[in-house]
Amino acid sequence: MVIASTNPPNLASDTTTRCTPDEYRAMEETAEERHEYCNGEIIAMPGGSPAHSRIAVDTTTFLNVALRDTNFQTYNGDLRIWIPSFNHGTYPDVMVIDGEPEFNGSRTDEILNPLLIVEVLSPSTV
Repeated sequence: MVIASTNPPNLASDTTTRCTPDEYRAMEETAEERHEYCNGEIIAMPGGSPAHSRIAVDTTTFLNVALRDTNFQTYNGDLRIWIPSFNHGTYPDVMVIDGEPEFNGSRTDEILNPLLIVEVLSPSTV
């Protein structure tokens, strides 16, 4: 793996690691924090705030109630979305799928068929 350092204007420092999707997945299985995978780069995801968490929980609750008795399923940020056409994996705050989840091969932690993705934005979002 190759590690590169970047300094976006709004962040003091950020470390980006380049690797294969399989190396990323192996790392995520034991990582204490979450990372986004973007076409070879592993990007550490910032920690959440109480306000961010509350908004995500409220959104999940609202969608669960609104979609009750339908074929739609709501998931929180514990499951990763994998977007093959962009070689990208990320953890949205909330996602909705229609019917059963389509998993990425034999993986049960990567969903391929989100219908709705909700990301709670914060001042640190660039």
